[in-house]
Amino acid sequence: MNNEFKIKFWGVRGSYPTPGESTIKYGGNTACVEITVNEKTIILDAGTGIIPLGRELVKKAMQEKREIELLLLFSHLHHDHTQGFPFFVPAYLPKAKLHIYGPGGTAETVKHVLEHNQSSETFPISLREMASFKDIQSLRESQVIIWDEDGVRVAEPNSKSSSEAVVIRIHKSYAHPGGVYVYRISYQNKSVVYATDTEGYIGTDRRLVNFSRDADVLIHDAQYREEHYFGSLNGFPATQGYGHSTATMAGEVAASAETGQLILFHHDPSYSDAWVAAQEERAKKIFLDSRAAYEGLEIRLPKSFIEIANSKLFNQTSEVLK
Repeated sequence: MNNEFKIKFWGVRGSYPTPGESTIKYGGNTACVEITVNEKTIILDAGTGIIPLGRELVKKAMQEKREIELLLLFSHLHHDHTQGFPFFVPAYLPKAKLHIYGPGGTAETVKHVLEHNQSSETFPISLREMASFKDIQSLRESQVIIWDEDGVRVAEPNSKSSSEAVVIRIHKSYAHPGGVYVYRISYQNKSVVYATDTEGYIGTDRRLVNFSRDADVLIHDAQYREEHYFGSLNGFPATQGYGHSTATMAGEVAASAETGQLILFHHDPSYSDAWVAAQEERAKKIFLDSRAAYEGLEIRLPKSFIEIANSKLFNQTSEVLK
């Protein structure tokens, strides 16, 4: 059993894609993060970053001669988080199995939004014509997602799960127009929190701090410079209330929650690589282990103490047997 826990970033921009010379270092695709844990693939949001991810998943499945099964989680259904899905190659494969979950006012909200995005007026291929098996559900904040040897299921908070299960909990933030889901993905005492499109509060968002407590990695929105946010940056309007944070806000959450790492995410599309790098430096002043997400960034979570102990014991035994 390969219980690797890996995070890879495929799209890190907010609002709209920004290809060009000034965004080469961090990339110009919109939000998409791949989590590989215990040989399971979880995708966070379907911005344009999901397009190259889809091609890579198909290539890997062909090499390994296996079918694709994955879980796609939407933080919310704004266009920059759904715009890549119509071009996601696995969705067109008859033997691919896609579990597609996200927030919504009704059980059909996620499905209705995806159908509208691919209506005949807006796209040549409908959601129904995408040949994959699609399990589409709108979730409640109180529910949890469990992926274990029996497959993917949505359950109530106190549901039992095996030691090999990947468990995903939900926190609903109201700090973005229409609300947004924050996800905490956990496996064997390791966890990552994905908190995009959220805006900080005075004194920090305490509910988010509690939800993120002791996570190994916190991926947090940091779209705006302080001057931009407050309207003192020439040529840029004030953005307070838009539902996005500054690097300072992200750093305060990470420090208060005592997370292992902070990854700044959802960079403003108008910011050059130099401006994003400056955001990273600002965050480091509050939380030292901070860095700005870039396309291709991979993070492998550290092994648990049990895994390390077992590894040391194995190595010691091997030395004795030599």
